[in-house]
Amino acid sequence: MPRAASICYERGCVRRTTYRGRCEEHAPPAWEAKSARNTTRGPEQRSWERVTRPRALARDGFACVLCGTREGLEVDHVRPIARGGTWTLDNAQTLCRPCHTAKSVRDRHSR
Repeated sequence: MPRAASICYERGCVRRTTYRGRCEEHAPPAWEAKSARNTTRGPEQRSWERVTRPRALARDGFACVLCGTREGLEVDHVRPIARGGTWTLDNAQTLCRPCHTAKSVRDRHSR
C-alpha cells in the first residue's frame, strides 16, 4: 500500500513533499563534492608519493621533527591541503604517528 501524501515541513507551505519532508521549492540544495582534496587529485598527489615524501624524510633525517623518534614515521602537510596547503616540499614535515595524530586533532579544532 502506498504511503499517504504529506505536506512540506516549512511553516505555511501546503505543497506535497518530494524530498526529505520538503517540497521542491524548499528542498535543500544537492550536496557538492568540492573539497580541496577532491580537486587536487592528480599529478601533484602522485608527485607527493614518489618525490616529495622521500625528500622530506631525507631532509628531516628520518626522524620526527617534534620528538626525534625514528619509528612509525609519516610525512605530514604543515598546512593541510583542505586549508590551502600545497603538495610541495616546503609544506611537508616528518612526524611519528603519535605526533601526527596530535597535530591532526589540533588542526581540526583550530578552525
